[in-house]
Amino acid sequence: MKITVNSDEFKAWHEVGHATVCLHLGGDVESIEFLESDARGFAVAHCCDVMPNMERSVACGGFAAEFYLLNGGYADWSDKQAISAIVFSNAWSDRVDFAGRVVTQKNDLTKEEDEEFMRHATKFVAPIFDLYFSRMQDVVSELLAARKIDGARVKKLLQIGIPVVAEPKQQRG
Repeated sequence: MKITVNSDEFKAWHEVGHATVCLHLGGDVESIEFLESDARGFAVAHCCDVMPNMERSVACGGFAAEFYLLNGGYADWSDKQAISAIVFSNAWSDRVDFAGRVVTQKNDLTKEEDEEFMRHATKFVAPIFDLYFSRMQDVVSELLAARKIDGARVKKLLQIGIPVVAEPKQQRG
Protein backbone atom coordinates (compact mmCIF):
# COMPACT_ATOMS: atom_id res chain seq x y z
CA MET A 1 0.00 0.00 0.00
CA LYS A 2 1.48 3.37 -1.08
CA ILE A 3 -0.74 6.36 -0.43
CA THR A 4 -0.29 9.61 -2.30
CA VAL A 5 0.01 12.56 0.05
CA ASN A 6 -3.03 14.85 -0.10
CA SER A 7 -5.11 12.32 -2.06
CA ASP A 8 -8.64 11.52 -0.93
CA GLU A 9 -7.24 8.40 0.72
CA PHE A 10 -4.71 10.45 2.68
CA LYS A 11 -7.45 12.87 3.74
CA ALA A 12 -9.63 9.93 4.80
CA TRP A 13 -6.81 8.59 6.97
CA HIS A 14 -6.51 12.01 8.62
CA GLU A 15 -10.18 12.01 9.63
CA VAL A 16 -10.21 8.35 10.61
CA GLY A 17 -7.25 9.21 12.86
CA HIS A 18 -9.36 11.78 14.71
CA ALA A 19 -12.26 9.35 15.03
CA THR A 20 -10.08 6.47 16.23
CA VAL A 21 -8.42 8.56 18.94
CA CYS A 22 -11.78 9.96 20.02
CA LEU A 23 -13.32 6.50 20.37
CA HIS A 24 -10.22 4.99 21.96
CA LEU A 25 -10.29 7.66 24.67
CA GLY A 26 -13.98 7.13 25.41
CA GLY A 27 -15.58 9.82 23.27
CA ASP A 28 -18.13 9.29 20.52
CA VAL A 29 -18.25 9.86 16.78
CA GLU A 30 -21.36 11.09 14.97
CA SER A 31 -19.99 10.58 11.44
CA ILE A 32 -17.04 10.98 9.09
CA GLU A 33 -17.64 12.54 5.69
CA PHE A 34 -16.09 14.18 2.68
CA LEU A 35 -17.42 17.70 2.24
CA GLU A 36 -18.73 17.38 -1.30
CA SER A 37 -19.37 21.11 -1.62
CA ASP A 38 -15.73 21.86 -0.76
CA ALA A 39 -13.62 22.26 -3.91
CA ARG A 40 -10.49 21.22 -1.99
CA GLY A 41 -12.03 17.85 -1.16
CA PHE A 42 -11.82 18.25 2.58
CA ALA A 43 -13.25 15.65 4.91
CA VAL A 44 -14.32 15.95 8.53
CA ALA A 45 -14.85 13.67 11.50
CA HIS A 46 -17.74 14.82 13.67
CA CYS A 47 -16.63 13.82 17.17
CA CYS A 48 -18.93 14.45 20.07
CA ASP A 49 -18.91 13.69 23.78
CA VAL A 50 -15.24 14.63 23.88
CA MET A 51 -14.22 15.31 27.46
CA PRO A 52 -11.91 18.28 28.11
CA ASN A 53 -9.04 15.99 29.11
CA MET A 54 -9.09 14.28 25.68
CA GLU A 55 -9.63 17.28 23.37
CA ARG A 56 -5.92 17.87 22.74
CA SER A 57 -5.25 14.23 21.86
CA VAL A 58 -8.25 14.11 19.51
CA ALA A 59 -6.98 17.32 17.87
CA CYS A 60 -3.66 15.52 17.22
CA GLY A 61 -5.38 12.44 15.73
CA GLY A 62 -5.31 13.51 12.07
CA PHE A 63 -1.71 14.69 12.11
CA ALA A 64 -0.72 11.57 14.05
CA ALA A 65 -2.38 9.36 11.41
CA GLU A 66 -0.50 11.13 8.63
CA PHE A 67 2.76 10.79 10.61
CA TYR A 68 1.99 7.10 11.21
CA LEU A 69 1.50 6.49 7.48
CA LEU A 70 4.66 8.37 6.51
CA ASN A 71 6.77 6.88 9.28
CA GLY A 72 5.52 3.36 8.47
CA GLY A 73 6.36 3.69 4.77
CA TYR A 74 2.70 3.59 3.69
CA ALA A 75 2.92 7.00 2.00
CA ASP A 76 5.52 8.56 -0.26
CA TRP A 77 8.07 10.50 1.76
CA SER A 78 10.52 11.32 -1.05
CA ASP A 79 10.28 15.13 -0.89
CA LYS A 80 10.41 15.65 2.88
CA GLN A 81 10.25 19.44 2.77
CA ALA A 82 7.19 19.56 0.49
CA ILE A 83 5.47 16.72 2.37
CA SER A 84 6.13 18.39 5.74
CA ALA A 85 4.56 21.62 4.47
CA ILE A 86 1.45 19.75 3.26
CA VAL A 87 1.06 17.74 6.48
CA PHE A 88 1.50 20.84 8.63
CA SER A 89 -0.99 22.74 6.50
CA ASN A 90 -3.51 19.88 6.74
CA ALA A 91 -3.28 20.14 10.53
CA TRP A 92 -3.72 23.93 10.77
CA SER A 93 -7.09 23.90 12.56
CA ASP A 94 -6.00 20.89 14.63
CA ARG A 95 -2.91 22.79 15.79
CA VAL A 96 -5.11 25.75 16.75
CA ASP A 97 -7.49 23.44 18.65
CA PHE A 98 -4.51 21.86 20.41
CA ALA A 99 -3.18 25.29 21.44
CA GLY A 100 -6.60 26.12 22.87
CA ARG A 101 -6.47 29.80 22.05
CA VAL A 102 -7.51 32.26 19.37
CA VAL A 103 -4.86 32.48 16.67
CA THR A 104 -4.65 35.47 14.35
CA GLN A 105 -2.18 36.70 11.76
CA LYS A 106 -0.59 38.92 14.42
CA ASN A 107 -0.80 36.23 17.10
CA ASP A 108 0.34 33.09 15.25
CA LEU A 109 1.17 29.76 16.82
CA THR A 110 4.58 29.77 18.45
CA LYS A 111 7.39 27.40 17.59
CA GLU A 112 7.02 25.91 21.08
CA GLU A 113 3.29 25.28 20.57
CA ASP A 114 3.96 23.53 17.27
CA GLU A 115 6.74 21.44 18.82
CA GLU A 116 4.44 20.44 21.69
CA PHE A 117 1.71 19.51 19.18
CA MET A 118 4.11 17.35 17.16
CA ARG A 119 5.60 15.72 20.27
CA HIS A 120 2.16 14.86 21.65
CA ALA A 121 0.98 13.53 18.27
CA THR A 122 4.03 11.36 17.62
CA LYS A 123 4.81 10.12 21.14
CA PHE A 124 1.35 9.68 22.69
CA VAL A 125 -1.28 9.60 19.94
CA ALA A 126 0.30 7.76 16.98
CA PRO A 127 1.03 4.61 19.06
CA ILE A 128 -2.75 4.19 19.54
CA PHE A 129 -2.94 3.23 15.85
CA ASP A 130 -0.88 0.09 16.49
CA LEU A 131 -4.04 -1.28 18.15
CA TYR A 132 -6.41 -0.49 15.27
CA PHE A 133 -4.44 -0.14 12.03
CA SER A 134 -6.01 -2.97 10.01
CA ARG A 135 -9.49 -1.94 11.14
CA MET A 136 -8.71 1.69 10.31
CA GLN A 137 -7.96 0.50 6.76
CA ASP A 138 -11.51 -0.89 6.61
CA VAL A 139 -12.97 2.45 7.74
CA VAL A 140 -10.88 4.35 5.17
CA SER A 141 -11.97 1.99 2.38
CA GLU A 142 -15.63 2.35 3.27
CA LEU A 143 -15.35 6.13 3.63
CA LEU A 144 -13.75 6.39 0.19
CA ALA A 145 -16.55 4.33 -1.36
CA ALA A 146 -19.52 5.85 0.49
CA ARG A 147 -18.12 9.40 1.06
CA LYS A 148 -19.92 9.43 4.43
CA ILE A 149 -20.29 6.87 7.20
CA ASP A 150 -22.13 7.24 10.47
CA GLY A 151 -20.58 6.85 13.88
CA ALA A 152 -22.23 3.52 14.64
CA ARG A 153 -20.65 2.05 11.51
CA VAL A 154 -17.25 3.54 12.42
CA LYS A 155 -17.48 1.95 15.87
CA LYS A 156 -18.50 -1.38 14.37
CA LEU A 157 -15.61 -1.36 11.90
CA LEU A 158 -13.06 -0.29 14.52
CA GLN A 159 -14.62 -2.52 17.17
CA ILE A 160 -14.19 0.17 19.81
CA GLY A 161 -16.85 0.56 22.46
CA ILE A 162 -18.80 -2.47 21.32
CA PRO A 163 -19.16 -5.02 24.09
CA VAL A 164 -17.74 -8.40 23.24
CA VAL A 165 -20.11 -11.20 24.15
CA ALA A 166 -18.20 -14.21 25.43
CA GLU A 167 -19.28 -17.65 24.38
CA PRO A 168 -20.76 -19.63 27.28
CA LYS A 169 -18.36 -22.16 28.73
CA GLN A 170 -19.29 -25.75 28.12
CA GLN A 171 -19.79 -27.77 31.24
CA ARG A 172 -17.83 -30.92 31.63
CA GLY A 173 -19.91 -33.84 32.50
